[in-house]
Amino acid sequence: MFEVSTSATQALAAYLQEQGMIDAPVRITPMAGNCAGPHLRLRIGKIKETDRVFHYNGITFVINEELLKECGFIRMEYQEQNSPCCCSSGCAGFRISGDKKYPFSGRCVVEPSRCDQRCGSAHPAKNALH
Repeated sequence: MFEVSTSATQALAAYLQEQGMIDAPVRITPMAGNCAGPHLRLRIGKIKETDRVFHYNGITFVINEELLKECGFIRMEYQEQNSPCCCSSGCAGFRISGDKKYPFSGRCVVEPSRCDQRCGSAHPAKNALH
């Protein structure tokens, strides 16, 4: 249902430690869109009754059960190097995607071609938690 890469947990742990929030649950939630269109994002949040809770490398991730059903399998990765796309972050950062479409945005699946055309779907750690 949910998988996160080691590089993503390391980058996120470093950021959370720096911010003094290492024990805070990290919520994966939908976002209506920006230059990359609708996508999934990270937020600091509390655990709710309707959440599934996952623990990876000392970080607690929470995802609403309905969102998980709508997206299918959700993957979170972290890309350190910049790519040649035209976004201000160079597409370095977190990439969160699901296997299926979901009603909130029409897509959970990342469209690889969007990075070439616009901003892509990754966000640097300092901008990932809103």
